[in-house]
Amino acid sequence: MAQQVAVLGAGSWGTSLAVQIAKRGHRVNLWGRDKALIEKIRDSRCNEVYLPGVPLPGQIRLHHDLGGACAGSEFILCAVPTTAIREVSACVAAETDLQNRPLAWACKGIERTSGSLVHQIIEQTCNGKVATAAIGGPSFAAEVAAGKPTAVVIASAGDSAAKFARLLHGENLRVYTTGDIIGVETGGALKNVIAIAAGICRGLEFGDNAKAALIARGLNEMINFAVAAGGSAATMMGLAGLGDLVLSCTSEQSRNHQYGVWLGRGLPSEQALKKIHGVIEGHWTTPIVLQLAEKYAIEMPICKQVERVINGQLGPREAVQELLKRPGKAEKLMP
Repeated sequence: MAQQVAVLGAGSWGTSLAVQIAKRGHRVNLWGRDKALIEKIRDSRCNEVYLPGVPLPGQIRLHHDLGGACAGSEFILCAVPTTAIREVSACVAAETDLQNRPLAWACKGIERTSGSLVHQIIEQTCNGKVATAAIGGPSFAAEVAAGKPTAVVIASAGDSAAKFARLLHGENLRVYTTGDIIGVETGGALKNVIAIAAGICRGLEFGDNAKAALIARGLNEMINFAVAAGGSAATMMGLAGLGDLVLSCTSEQSRNHQYGVWLGRGLPSEQALKKIHGVIEGHWTTPIVLQLAEKYAIEMPICKQVERVINGQLGPREAVQELLKRPGKAEKLMP
């Protein structure tokens, strides 16, 4: 049965999800805040800025008005950056009746001003009156839009994950569900920081041994953080943890990885950010991760060195050397 879905955010991921949902036979209202971009996409039926070469199915309608995009939609899917989720969700709550309209998000990060996970932001802006779900896992937008095989996981406390899974599951996209919303969110946020570290190693030309070790030890930091935040260690071994981590640490398509490469080659963070089109979530997530790690009383040496490189306190080669000089100890795999 065809349903109507509002996809908020006309970047690469939002556009890709809109294409996937439309391929499944549903009607989509794709909203973007940039009026000129929306008009350009409407005219060309392609988002050449963020998702070039992918034609939009006829079931996708373009909107610049948020209320108009949400009106009549049975589902709302936010694909805006984490930095914009508070503003956008507050506008949705103000302009839309959220009763019986599940809301999901596909952004990955932690709000740097408050340390809130996205589900906590949504609870605050929507007064807890909406059923919610978080989408995670290894999923580059261009590959999903191109119909290449992909698997994601959707988390919710209730049945929202199953409802969104039915919308998205099909074609070449396989969707799993879980009740661990904190685990999915922390995995998606922290893998961005570790991906920067992996990029730094690549920029320094340290080789595959270093990258493999970094992924393994980075996963350990993610597990410790997720458990301290209230999530499950098991979730970190799945798509939202290990799956997304491996993708972001090994692919040149990862913006966080590219950013790390430029840092490893010696560029200051301000210049490295300008080299990449799009939001580098890990750049903004790193400081708040370390603040929360201090609150949770856990050590995150890799994330700490990434922060020092970003802030210019330490050169990338020196940061790696400091990690290597740490005292040897037994390998602890689970908290």
